[in-house]
Amino acid sequence: MTGVKRKKKSAVCWKIHALRCEDIKLWCLRRFPILEWATNYNLKENLIPDAISGMMLAIQQVTQGLAFAVLSSVHPVFGLYGSLFPVIIYAIFGMGRHVATGTFALTSLISANAVERLVPPSSNNFTTSNNSGVLGLSEFEMKRIGVAAAVSFLGGIIQVTMFVLHLGSATFLLTEPVISAMTTGAATHVVTSQVKYLLGMKMPYISGPLGFFYIYAYIFENIKSVQLEALLLSLLSIVVLVLVKELNEKFKRIIKVILPIDLVLVSMESDIQTICQSLLYCL
Repeated sequence: MTGVKRKKKSAVCWKIHALRCEDIKLWCLRRFPILEWATNYNLKENLIPDAISGMMLAIQQVTQGLAFAVLSSVHPVFGLYGSLFPVIIYAIFGMGRHVATGTFALTSLISANAVERLVPPSSNNFTTSNNSGVLGLSEFEMKRIGVAAAVSFLGGIIQVTMFVLHLGSATFLLTEPVISAMTTGAATHVVTSQVKYLLGMKMPYISGPLGFFYIYAYIFENIKSVQLEALLLSLLSIVVLVLVKELNEKFKRIIKVILPIDLVLVSMESDIQTICQSLLYCL
């Protein structure tokens, strides 16, 4: 009887051990999808298309990274650094094959709110001219990127906590009108934050309750300070961007490589400024 009990006990222990190993394996596959798709990746069929897609997204992210860094009130070079790590992390933990990750306008605005409040431009009067020796940036700029990094790190901790607690399943509580309203509101705030650059105006950072209306009130009060050259440059760039993107979308089945018009506009900035100056001179 003792031997039979020992055999049954050992069999039960082996089943428990095997079950635990299988559970651990399934847990790892769910949490790290790269372990599943990397082993089944077809280099011959997928490497070249994925490489082309990656290069196109990287080219596009150069301009977006610079723009979102300015939107975050930090030095533009940090937009390039911040664009590198999200795609690597998403390649390991992400599950959507057609999702392009990177910098995001709304999080940039949230970061800018903390940066402008904790390191206001008034502290720039004695540190801008002195380089700190780190990437040739001033102490003022390094303080700003420190605040932005702290905000980003805290946001990452919150997201990891939500991931561990499976709070993503709570999104079914958000109805489509709520999501649409949040998206529209975020887009409106992003456009409003860029109006001063579109008009070439210098204005203080305005935030807080009803800050949206205060920004436009300030713009209409100082409408005479609008720089026509900056306005013409902005309008010309917007028209070219929208036109080329619509053409890329329309002929995407014919052309295999999409024209990176964002990068082309940035590289031709001096030429476009010359064209705008000539147009203003003619007018």
